[in-house]
Amino acid sequence: MLVAFLEDLVMTEEVKTTDVAVQKPAPSRPLSRFEDMEQLFGSMFPGRDWLRPRFGEMMAAFESRFPQMDVLDKEDSVVVRAEIPGMSKEQLDISLMGDCLTIKGQSREEKKEDEGGRYFRREIRTESFERSVTLPAAVDAEKAVSSFNNGLLELTLPKLEKVKQHKISVS
Repeated sequence: MLVAFLEDLVMTEEVKTTDVAVQKPAPSRPLSRFEDMEQLFGSMFPGRDWLRPRFGEMMAAFESRFPQMDVLDKEDSVVVRAEIPGMSKEQLDISLMGDCLTIKGQSREEKKEDEGGRYFRREIRTESFERSVTLPAAVDAEKAVSSFNNGLLELTLPKLEKVKQHKISVS
């Protein structure tokens, strides 16, 4: 009897469930969760250095130091834009071999010691990078135009005449 009662109870009770899809955005930097953890503990216990060496300093070497780039394929040219903050145009080396564009940079020389003090925190460092990208078309390097303003490098590379797109009418 008890079994029949329990079966009836289970059969008459409706259990409603709802499936909820939870989608977390992918972190833009793979080690950002460690930085979040460091910030959390740092705010809970100010004045204490919980993570030594600090994750922000230790993991910086593993982050991508390549400039972010846009490559725009226009009718008569290829335009390349690269974000290179903290460097001057004299610190850049740009070369083109075939359809491969290479941008290299070396930031300022780092001082071993600063006059009159000891570093409490040091995050500014000497950096170098090299980034190569394959261009969508053959270009004329001799006619290239470049500008560098506020950390944004822009290269306009005219396409070679033989690779420009021509429209063909269908008869």
